[in-house]
Amino acid sequence: MIRTPNTGPDQTGPMRWSRRTFVRNSIVCAAVTPFAAFSGCRKQHAPDEAPPRVVMYVSVDDVLARSVLKRCTLETGIEIDAVFDTEATKTTGLENRIRAERGRSRADLFWSSEAFATARLAADGLLVPLPPELLASWPSAYRDIHGRWIAFAARARVIVTNPRRTTVAVTSWSQLADPSLRDAGVPGIAIADPRFGTTRGHLAALDDAWSRARSEGRNAPTLEAWLDGLRSNGVRVLPGGNGATVEAVATGECAYGMTDTDDALAAQARGFSLSMVVPRTMTDSAPGYGTMIVPNTLGLVAGRDVSNSTLRVARWLVSPTCEQMLCESPSRNRALGPEANALGCTAAFDEPDPLQFDLAIVAGRAAEIASRAHAILTRGGIPAGGAA
Repeated sequence: MIRTPNTGPDQTGPMRWSRRTFVRNSIVCAAVTPFAAFSGCRKQHAPDEAPPRVVMYVSVDDVLARSVLKRCTLETGIEIDAVFDTEATKTTGLENRIRAERGRSRADLFWSSEAFATARLAADGLLVPLPPELLASWPSAYRDIHGRWIAFAARARVIVTNPRRTTVAVTSWSQLADPSLRDAGVPGIAIADPRFGTTRGHLAALDDAWSRARSEGRNAPTLEAWLDGLRSNGVRVLPGGNGATVEAVATGECAYGMTDTDDALAAQARGFSLSMVVPRTMTDSAPGYGTMIVPNTLGLVAGRDVSNSTLRVARWLVSPTCEQMLCESPSRNRALGPEANALGCTAAFDEPDPLQFDLAIVAGRAAEIASRAHAILTRGGIPAGGAA
């Protein structure tokens, strides 16, 4: 759950916070575009009529996204040129690309696997409001108060362990820095490079939440002390993203891995032995301190004429059909839309008390916190509690 006060035009709204068998038919499927793009199944067009096209920048795993967008093309008749990024740098690479293309954007839509980059782009005027009728139908907790993005189909941040090796049970994120892990002879914590992806946003959210808890007079670590504890417990910063952290645990290189539910499920599907823990951010039971929920987000990129085709694709992507697909896919995302309860599919995680944090503040500070975290975790010369 993300909470943000309505204090100005650059603030985002409050937010709480995987393969089904596709219908086969006689419509022809064809892949056509060369730059990490594809075309899905298409409706028939007149011989002299080119099918409408929409360019979408996508930070979701490409195998899953291609299946979803193929279905979208099947049902709308609109070809979608999807531009992807690498596992290690998404969503950061696409965010930077949208910034570099300001005023001459190639993308109509941005489908992000998280909300932090989307919030920063919106605050910097790089996203424009979605149709009012679409926004009006969407739960207010899952959309920007200025209408610049919608959140849907969430994953969660989790800790993975290998049940074939002895580990000390952990139930909170703060426990990963506890000396008792090291004292018990269970070293090794895998974490993706904190300068990218959901790890980047997660560390900033932890900092925000723990700072708030301390201001309430409760016992919570500083982010710097926690990172220093991770380093003392044998942290390994891996450049291959969340997938690399999962593999490090599955192969026995590390005892614990910080990752997302979809990466853990993908490793299990490949036959790796893994257990998944949904940890709290605080060890106590105060509300609003569960694990961080990671929704998909969709926004309209500024600088492009908003065509009817673009709006049709946007509406489809946040439709019950799409959320059902994402929930029933290997990623097993939790539906967030107005018909979420009616879909009847089971998400990969149960988190009745998601972490609350200020999205606007967290998104704005994520780069600075990520740089500082990387320096601490890789012994870059910044001591625990030191200045950035």
